[in-house]
Amino acid sequence: MNSLKSLVLIIPVFNEGDALRTNFLEIKRILNQDGIVCRYHFVDDGSKDHTWQVIEALSKEFNEVSGIKFARNFGKEVALRAGIETVDADLYLTMDSDLQHPPRYVKDMLRIMSETNADIVDGIKASRGRETLSHKFFAKTFYKVLKWITGLKMDNSSDFKLMNRQVIDSLRSFNERNVFFRGIVSWVGFKSVTFEFDVADRLEGTSHFSFGRLIFLAMSAIVSYTSKPLYLTLFAGGLFLVFAVVMGIQTLFNFFFGNAISGFSTVILLILITGSMIMLSLGIIGLYISRIYEEIKRRPHYLIEKRVERH
Repeated sequence: MNSLKSLVLIIPVFNEGDALRTNFLEIKRILNQDGIVCRYHFVDDGSKDHTWQVIEALSKEFNEVSGIKFARNFGKEVALRAGIETVDADLYLTMDSDLQHPPRYVKDMLRIMSETNADIVDGIKASRGRETLSHKFFAKTFYKVLKWITGLKMDNSSDFKLMNRQVIDSLRSFNERNVFFRGIVSWVGFKSVTFEFDVADRLEGTSHFSFGRLIFLAMSAIVSYTSKPLYLTLFAGGLFLVFAVVMGIQTLFNFFFGNAISGFSTVILLILITGSMIMLSLGIIGLYISRIYEEIKRRPHYLIEKRVERH
């Protein structure tokens, strides 16, 4: 099924030592059953447990396994970037190690890419599995906000993506330090088709994505992808200028016609609103300044501590 083009699975992991071997063997079993020949490239995102020891053991046991270990935790977005930059193949499939990106769909994604001559097969969640209501609500809200700000329709998108070498070469050319992987895959264009899949339940282990980390990822994604939030400060300034002119005219009118009355509640309310808008605007500007600061330092995107190559 995959005899003409080499395929590599990019699998970022973080503190998955207890479940990694079991999950890998299940992925490998299903792909072998479907007649898919591929390589497995793990990116250990600075795990504190024995994840790297498991990867080393797998690489010795299976010739098709390779991996790198970060010197510290850089985050999943950076891990995905490192994965596509440190291994060569014709086709790249990014997926999670916890089986929530079901390997049984890989054959369908390969078939769709072949039949449609697409450059990207984008995995879209038909259902979100056993996520909490708060998680589902936040995810839907985030994608609606992202669409409103950037114009990108990424509802229920995921990192379960199949890409050809042309797309990968384009992604490798990005120089910025802070990258929202799903965003840049959408941004580069090329011919893309969607593939809906049902999120599977974890067999072992627990998710490391807390609600706080999801909020941080959402903020990072928006700031990394677009500068439009900066225009909020301009809009807010214009809006309050109109309010100021209207209130000024009303105040002068009442003063000259002897109808001036005390308006402490109105004044306090306006001060609170303008103060909060100023602080919000400064916070947005601060986020972008911090990103500029990170970019101009020109530090490496990631640091690799250890590496295992396939035999």
